[in-house]
Amino acid sequence: MTAPAKLKADDFRQIAPQVDSMIGRYGKIGLLIDASGFNGWEDISAFGNHAGFVKNHQQKVDRIAVIVAHNWQRWLIAAVSQPLMGIWPTGKCDTLNWNFVIANTARAWGC
Repeated sequence: MTAPAKLKADDFRQIAPQVDSMIGRYGKIGLLIDASGFNGWEDISAFGNHAGFVKNHQQKVDRIAVIVAHNWQRWLIAAVSQPLMGIWPTGKCDTLNWNFVIANTARAWGC
């Protein structure tokens, strides 16, 4: 998946059926998200929908790799991966600095 520059609240209405279809077909899934062009959320509603989407789907995601281009993205993923936050289980998420070699490695990693 490739994240848009700005996530909108309605984006998750489009993403959810795609992810749900993969989960229905494969059970637990791996995800590779290219967030290198992602610059945040359009508004608090978009952020809330994003958090709700993660909460509702995290048990069906075996592992996830996120390609990032900004340090704040790496920090955010590290924060939500902490056991006290409980948003994303520890050990399931890796962040990768953007370049084509790493992107290909991430794809080979199994997402």
